[in-house]
Amino acid sequence: MTSAALELQKALLARLKADNSLEKLVSGRIYDRVPPKAEFPYVTLGSSNIYDWSTATERGSEHLFTLNIWNRASGRKSVFEIMNVIEQLLMPRQLALNGHRLINLDLQYSQARAEDNRDGYLGMLRYRAVTEEIPA
Repeated sequence: MTSAALELQKALLARLKADNSLEKLVSGRIYDRVPPKAEFPYVTLGSSNIYDWSTATERGSEHLFTLNIWNRASGRKSVFEIMNVIEQLLMPRQLALNGHRLINLDLQYSQARAEDNRDGYLGMLRYRAVTEEIPA
């Protein structure tokens, strides 16, 4: 059985990379790991925490993860625009996961702030997802 966390990450990246409106804002710069000298703005997968969410009859997982939006030149306004597009993309809560079912996906928290030590702005979107394993 594939990892629910890995399947969720693959589905998230596929959804974000396939959207034309997000493409216009970040020029395809959506990373799991940021390459050296990456241009701004870009989106990264932030921290992920996975917890057992199994019941007596089904195996499941709770996922708490962040998506980070980084920018310098056009600052906070651009960060908010990118965050808004991502929120809209993930609003339908329909992601196909191999071997797992997405039960829910909800935005729990968002923040945009100046990062003085990095000379830029950081936007954070924190999500909670629950997945259930599809029995073989």
